[in-house]
Amino acid sequence: MTRLQSRRRVPFWSWQSIKRSFVILGAIVVGSILLVSAPIARGQAPESPVESSTVEVPTILEFDQLQFPEVNEFLLPVGNYINSAPVHLDGRVLFRVAPTENFTADIRAAEIEQRLSRLASDTADPEALTVDWALAGNQPVIQVNGDLLFTVTSQDAQLSGLSDPTVRAEQLSQVIEDALERYQEERQPQYLQQQLRIAGVILLIMLVLSWIFALIQRRIRRRKERATQVQPVSIEDLADTSSSQQVVTALRHKVTRQQKLGFLDFQRWLCQLGQILVWGGGSFVILGLFPYTRVLQTLALTLLKIPFRIALAVLLTYGAIRLSNVLIDRVGLTLQERATLASMQSQRLVLRFSTFSQVIKSIAAFLLISIGVLSSLSGFGIDLAPLLAGAGIVGLALSLASQNLLRDVINGFLILMEDQYGVGDVIVIGNVSGFVETMNLRITQLRNEEGGLITIPNSQITVVQNLSKEWSRVDLRIPVDPAADINYALEIIERVAQDMRDDPTWKAIILEPPLLLGVDNLDHIGATVRIWIKTQPLKQWDVAREYRRRLKLAFDKAGINIGVPQQTLHVQSALPVVTVSDDRQDRAKRDNGTSSHS
Repeated sequence: MTRLQSRRRVPFWSWQSIKRSFVILGAIVVGSILLVSAPIARGQAPESPVESSTVEVPTILEFDQLQFPEVNEFLLPVGNYINSAPVHLDGRVLFRVAPTENFTADIRAAEIEQRLSRLASDTADPEALTVDWALAGNQPVIQVNGDLLFTVTSQDAQLSGLSDPTVRAEQLSQVIEDALERYQEERQPQYLQQQLRIAGVILLIMLVLSWIFALIQRRIRRRKERATQVQPVSIEDLADTSSSQQVVTALRHKVTRQQKLGFLDFQRWLCQLGQILVWGGGSFVILGLFPYTRVLQTLALTLLKIPFRIALAVLLTYGAIRLSNVLIDRVGLTLQERATLASMQSQRLVLRFSTFSQVIKSIAAFLLISIGVLSSLSGFGIDLAPLLAGAGIVGLALSLASQNLLRDVINGFLILMEDQYGVGDVIVIGNVSGFVETMNLRITQLRNEEGGLITIPNSQITVVQNLSKEWSRVDLRIPVDPAADINYALEIIERVAQDMRDDPTWKAIILEPPLLLGVDNLDHIGATVRIWIKTQPLKQWDVAREYRRRLKLAFDKAGINIGVPQQTLHVQSALPVVTVSDDRQDRAKRDNGTSSHS
C-alpha cells in the first residue's frame, strides 16, 4: 500500500474531528452557563418580593432572573433608554427614572442613588424599615422611614408601560423595600462566608475548564505539527501514480492538507475564545457576589459597553469567516468526490475547485465583514438607511475614479468563468511565466523558476498561454549530422519514443503514440527532425528530459552524431598577380651574362 493510500484512511473531516469540535463548543456553553447562572444574591429577581428576612441558601437562577446590573440592556442598541437613567444600589439596577422639566434623568438618578445609599447605611434594623408612598398634590411620593426619597411622575410610569403613577409607586415601594433588606442581609458575616464558598467553587470551575481547553489546544498543536511536517504532494508529481483514481486522490491531497490546517486553526481559535470567556465571565460573576465589589461590575459594564460590542462584532465576524472557510472547503471536497468524469477532467476539476474556493472565500469574507460593520453600527443606534444611501453614492464615485479596479474584477470573473487558467496551472503571460500560486478577482500571482513571486493585475492579462490545461505536448527538434543515414536516424528516433511509451513507468504519462513529423528543416547544421509526444498536464518537461537521455544513448550506440554548425572557409590574397614576359626574361639573362664576363 502506498503512502498516499495510507493517508486516505484517516480523513481530517472525520467523526473524531466533529466530536472534538462539539466537545469544545459544549465546554464553552457549559462553562458559560455555570458561570452565568452562579448565584449572586439570594435567588430573587430585582423586583420580586422577599419572602423572609433570613439569609437563605443561594439557588441557581433562571436566565431571565439574573441580577447583573444592566445586563438586559448591555447588548441593546445605544439609542434605547436614551431619555431615562438607571438607579443603582450596591451595583444593581433597581429601576429607571425619566427626566422632568427641571432635571435631567441622570441628575434625578444620581440624587435618588445618593439618598438611597444614605438611608440604607443609616438603617441598622431591617425590622424597623418602612417604605410607603403617599400623594402629594396629584403625584405619589415614595418615603423611606418617613424621609422623602423621590416623586413618581407619569413619565416614570410610562417607562414600565403603565399609565397610572400610583400603580408604579406601589411597585417601586416594594422594590425599594426588598433592595434595602437585601442591602443589610448581604453585609452579614454568614452571607459573606457563603459567597466566599461560592466564589471558590466558581474559581475551581474556571481552573478546570481552562485546563481542559489547554489540553485540547495542546493536542491540536501536536496534530498541526504532524500535519505540517508531512510534505504536500506537488502538482509536478501527480502523474507518478499508476492509476487515474490515484492521480485524482493525489490532486486532492494538497487541497485536503490545507483544509485540515484551516480546520485545526478554527478549533484552536474556539479553545482560545473559550478560555477568554471562562476567565472574563468568571471574574465578572465573582465581582458580583459581594456588595463591596459589585460596583466594579457596574463600572466595567459602563466602561466596556461600546468596546465589548466592538469586540463581540469582531469575534463573531472572525469566527464566521473561519467557519465559512471550513464549510467551503468541505463542500469543494464533497463535489470532487462525487465527480464521475474521466481522469484528466477530474484533475482539471480539482484545480478549478481550488481556484473557485479561494475566490469564494474572499467574497464570503468581504460580505461577512460588511455585515459585521453594519450590525455594529446598527447596535450603536445609527440609522443605516441614509448611511447605505451615502455609501451607494460614494461607491459610484469610487467606481468612476477606480476604473482599473473594476476592470481587474470583471476580467478576473471572466477568466474564472471561461476556465482560462486556475491555481496549479503553468501559464505564460506576455514575457513572464510561472506556476499559478494565487488567484482572485483582482490579481494573479505566479511563481517563476527562480522562486520569484510575480503579481499581475487581471486587467493587464490580454493574451495568456496555458501550458497545463487538460494535456501537454513535448515538441522536440533534433538536429542530425548531414553525413548520417537520415532514414536510419528517423527509425531510431521513432523507436526510442515508442519504447519509452511502452515502459510501465511512463505509459500512464504519455497519452498517445508519439507522432514523428519527419525532417523539418535542412540547413548548415544538418537535418532537423521534429517529433511530438502528448503527455499529461505539467509532465512534458519530465518526458522531454528522459527522451533526450535515451535518444543520446541510442545515437551513440548507432554511431550517429548530433548535427553541428559547419562552415567552408575560402582564402584569397588581396595582392595582384604579376606575370613576367619572355623578352624581359631574355634581357635579364643577357644582363646577367655580361656581368659574369666582366
